[in-house]
Parts: sequence; C-alpha cells; structure tokens
Amino acid sequence: MNTVSRSSRLGRVITFATLVVAFVLLAAMVYVTDRRPRTHDAHLFAYTAGIAPEVSGRLVAIHVVNNQLVKKGDVLVEVDPEPFELRLRQAKAKVAALKADIDLTGRQVNSQTSGALAAATQIERAKEQFALARSTRQRLEPMVGKGYVTQQQIDEARTNERTAAAALAASTQQAAQAHEAIGDTASLIEQLNGAEAAEALAARDLREATIHAPFDGRVVGLQLAEGSFAVAGSPLFTLIKLHEWYAVADFRETDLTNIHVGDKATAWLMGMENQPVYGHVESLGAGVQPEDKAGPGLPMVERTLNWVVVAQRFPVWVRLDDPPEEAMRIGATASVKVQHDHLN
Repeated sequence: MNTVSRSSRLGRVITFATLVVAFVLLAAMVYVTDRRPRTHDAHLFAYTAGIAPEVSGRLVAIHVVNNQLVKKGDVLVEVDPEPFELRLRQAKAKVAALKADIDLTGRQVNSQTSGALAAATQIERAKEQFALARSTRQRLEPMVGKGYVTQQQIDEARTNERTAAAALAASTQQAAQAHEAIGDTASLIEQLNGAEAAEALAARDLREATIHAPFDGRVVGLQLAEGSFAVAGSPLFTLIKLHEWYAVADFRETDLTNIHVGDKATAWLMGMENQPVYGHVESLGAGVQPEDKAGPGLPMVERTLNWVVVAQRFPVWVRLDDPPEEAMRIGATASVKVQHDHLN
C-alpha cells in the first residue's frame, strides 16, 4: 500500500512538473515571439530607374546587354546625334548674326548720337544769332526818327532777325529729327538672350543624345536593337540600383509595437535557408491601401481571409547590410525575423 501511495504521489509530482515545464516553455515561446516577430511574407526589393532618353531619335548604338553590371557614368545607349549637331550649328549661327547686328547698330547709334549733339550745338548758335539780330533791330528802331539810322538799315535789321528766326527753327527741327533717329540695341539684345538660350538647349539636347548610367546598377528588360526609334520619356530598359537591397516584410499590425527602426533583422531567402542575410529595420509602413477604397501612393497588402476580421499587415523595410550579390533579385521570396531585444 505504501508502495502504491508513493507511486501515486510520484506520478502527481511528475505530472505537475511536466505542466510547469510546459507552461514555462509556452511563456518563453510567447515572449520570444513577441520580442522577435517573424513573417514568411516578405520579398527582396531594390530601387530602379527606367532609363529613358530626353530626346527622340534613332538608336545608333546600344552598349549594354541584359543583366550586365554597369558603373555610374558608363555609356548605355546613343541616339543619332546628327540632327542635334545641325540644330546646334543653326543656333550658334543665329547668335553670331545677332551679335554682328548689335555691333553694327551700336556703331550707328554712336554716329547718330554724335549727329544729335552737333544739331544741339547748332541750336545754341542759332539762338545766339537770333538774339543778336533781335537786339540789333530793337536798338536801331528808336533811332530812325532822330535820323541817326536810315530806313534801309532798319529793314536790313528786320530781315536779319527773320533770317535768324528761320535758322533757329530749322536747327530745332533738325535736332529733333536727329534725336528721333537715334536707335538702340535693346530689342536686339533681348533677341540675343533668346538665341543664346536656344543655343544652350540645343547643346543640352546633343549631350542628352548619349545616355549615361545614373548610378551603379544592373541592366534588365532590354528588348531593343540598334535602329529602333527612341521616344523622349519612354523607358528603353530598367536599371536596378546596386548596393541598396531591402527585404520588405509584411508584419501583422499586432507585431508592430515590438518592431522599431534600428532593430536587428535576419532574412532567409528561399533556396538559401542555410545562408542568413543580416540587416536592420530602416522604416515601418505608415499605411496600406484600404480594401475597396482609393488610396493613391499606398502599398497594397491583401488579407488572406476576407470572411473574418484578421489583423492587417503593414510593410516593414529591412535594409540588408551585406547581401550576397549573386542572390539579389527583385521580388525573390524571403522570410524575415526582427530581433528587438538585441540578444543572440
């Protein structure tokens, strides 16, 4: 009986201990899950640029192929430069012609200005002659009654005054005409400014006929050959930006309280589960596209169950610190774990 009792008590102790251990393990698992949230709904991402010409024309050279690595500044494609060279020559010729017109007009203005100054001087002389003639006439008229001067002298004085008045009027008219004849180069200068701007635009179009890589990247989506016609603003292919790779992971909104910018993160790529890629949380999504509602610019994250209320998921951007270049592909499937407690 004692043996049975001891066995019963031992069984209860073992059962209790098992429950305690299970509870502790469950609590630890919940803690770890809360402090280190994980999701299998993630993908790789890198910024891209659609390489599009700023000018239209026939492609005469394509210097890249699909999946080729390029450095910033490398020549990618060339648009036929001949039309842009001709336009630049035309613009330069117009600028040169306007500069010549401005120079000629400037010399004419100087000559006209000198003529106007000479005409102004003639006016002063005519005024002096008229004043002298009038003064002479006024001085002689009182003396004719006393017999000091003859009538003929008075007539001559009056004639001289009228002649001086006419000369003054003629000089004044000539001076006005000379002043009105003075031109200026203001209009030509404004035309020159416009022509120089057109020349600068033509030079820019010629430069843009050769497209350079804006950053280190990888060429994808190239489906053109030499001879194709490129349209300004229409992408020819895509350039993936290297050295800035992300794992965009969709976490439940209930997990976001345990995720912070700067937290360490680990990503596992499908097919490379034994080679973790480390990084850190760079940003947390501030919004997603609501269902059945327009939200321009917001990412779309679908809910897996639409017949029951489930937690919405928000994108968390994890910047990969040193990713293996050969495994980096936009859209590749990944799993991500965020480690907020910073423990191994």
